[in-house]
Amino acid sequence: MNKKQLAFRIFILAMSQNSHDILKQYWGYDSFRDSQEDIINSVLDGNNTLALLPTGGGKSICYQVPGMLNEGICIVVSPLIALMKDQVENLNKRGIKALAIFSGMNKREIDIALDNCVYGDYKFLYVSPERLQTEIFQVRVAKMKVNLIAVDESHCISQWGHDFRPAYQKIKDLRDIIDKSIPFLAVTATANKRVIDDVSEQLSIEKEHIIKQSFARDNLGYLVLQEENKKERLIKILKKANSSSIVYTNTRKSTMEIAHYLCHNGISADYYHGGLGQQDRDEKQKNWIDEKVKTIVATNAFGMGIDKPNVRIVVHMELPASPEAYFQEAGRAGRDGKKSFAALLYKPSDKLSLERFHELEFPELDIIKKVYNALGNYFRLAIGGGQFSNYEFNITEFCNQFNFQVIIAHHCLSILALADYIFLSEAIYRPSRVKSLVSNSELYTFQVRNAPYEGLIQFLLRKNEGIFDSYCKISPYLIGNALKKTEKEVETMLTHLTSLDIIDYQPASDVPLLTYTQDRAHEDRLRIPKEIYADRKRIKKSQLDFMLKYCESEVICRSKLLLSYFDETEFENCEICDVCLAQTKKTISNDTFSYIEKKLIDLLQSKSKSIKDLVNSLNSIDEKEVIKVIRWKLDNNEFIQTENHQLKLTKKEV
Repeated sequence: MNKKQLAFRIFILAMSQNSHDILKQYWGYDSFRDSQEDIINSVLDGNNTLALLPTGGGKSICYQVPGMLNEGICIVVSPLIALMKDQVENLNKRGIKALAIFSGMNKREIDIALDNCVYGDYKFLYVSPERLQTEIFQVRVAKMKVNLIAVDESHCISQWGHDFRPAYQKIKDLRDIIDKSIPFLAVTATANKRVIDDVSEQLSIEKEHIIKQSFARDNLGYLVLQEENKKERLIKILKKANSSSIVYTNTRKSTMEIAHYLCHNGISADYYHGGLGQQDRDEKQKNWIDEKVKTIVATNAFGMGIDKPNVRIVVHMELPASPEAYFQEAGRAGRDGKKSFAALLYKPSDKLSLERFHELEFPELDIIKKVYNALGNYFRLAIGGGQFSNYEFNITEFCNQFNFQVIIAHHCLSILALADYIFLSEAIYRPSRVKSLVSNSELYTFQVRNAPYEGLIQFLLRKNEGIFDSYCKISPYLIGNALKKTEKEVETMLTHLTSLDIIDYQPASDVPLLTYTQDRAHEDRLRIPKEIYADRKRIKKSQLDFMLKYCESEVICRSKLLLSYFDETEFENCEICDVCLAQTKKTISNDTFSYIEKKLIDLLQSKSKSIKDLVNSLNSIDEKEVIKVIRWKLDNNEFIQTENHQLKLTKKEV
């Protein structure tokens, strides 16, 4: 530690609050989990740090606590708008001032938000990596008192990461604008050695400041179930589990079909995907969290930022796109530490489907050029202009107009994003919002002179204290109810006030946004670097090959195999995955297994007993073999363990 770092550390220690005080005051926890405190201390010492924590490992705490401790503002670079919004809302609920800048905000909104970060007492600014490159951001960030740069989902920096985003590689350029002593904290839930090395090099992170918590989950059993009739098997799984569960499937259509099928078969279920309106998404999510619905059937749009600890089973109906995606989604089971399962339903024909899909992911360059050219014509954007402009984008409408297959157009847009020509955001709800463009006295004068608008202006002032400083969320529907007007009438009035430059009214929107990260180029000048195209294709193929290996292996512990992908090799067999359970049964002869099994069932017919009592009753048999059979029966839900650690038979065994 150099003198500057030491002085800084002494200053921190001398402050009235320490990290534990902050944790208790704002989050209500008495202590940190696992590696959190080591990560926080590394950051407080002024070190660039890389934190690798499993899904549900409490990544956000690692930058929010030091962000609160230090004077100034913490900038959080995040890839998902929905995740940014959730984090900002959660911080604001805790009395911590935070805001976010993302696609869909107009120039005035962004300008005001950045001013608040420069001159206000905000502690957190969430921003997408693409926004970092805009002139308006770079000018303002130079004026901010930044205390930390946190890079969430930092595997996106690396071209070897499963969610590679080119804009992430430019984050390091912030060092040319802000104080070079300000530390960077990179956090991710999935990264192998290649990705770790790449991220560390990009952000100048030394080896001793890479803090990795094992991704091993002792309580999570991974199952691969070969099944032709997946829906019937799903019914059996969910009825046996009888608990909160998530079922992942690849298409929006199949989420609805499977949810309806489950309901028809007596299982409480609902569906969720990114194409739903925000109100529907919020309602479905809340019903599931509140246990009104047991099972949510969803695309991969579901789960980010959701912390429901008692999910007992996560089922994948198809193979996920990558081991990273599978690990994150499966990891949403058993966050409370209790035994849970991640089941993947697989049949041999899935392999052919995946290979066909892989080929579709990488269209020919001529097709990519056609889609790019059509995109510019669709938005009526002139060649040589449009950098950082945003457009609401309906891919179905676009494809119908220019006669493209949706799946082909989608993959072309993904390649264009990798080449840093565009950025396509996920569908995100942006509520109606309003800001006064005039002073309090000017607004009062207008109100007095324009009687038809008096009630509306009074309502806005009464319900939105910060309307003169920043944009406030409003509901034209609720305003209409209060003023005895229709929602349409309120919207018309707000639009008219905007045309007079009295207020700025931004109507609600719930569609994806496409951003040009460069000026529109002529299609003949479009360049898709070979390394981007070829390397991404090779990476995707290696991910596909691993997932197939994972599904088809019958001898390697599922947990060990999955962990090996993330370069963790020092682990024993988990003993609760389908491979381990099968091996356990094989280590005992069928006759011996059946003999012990019958004896145990006989002993439990009359009353429940402890494992110790059962072992003692069968003292003529090898204790290890008895325990193996007991464990197998428990893992297969043929024995039940009560709260007082007594074993009893299921109805099936009685």
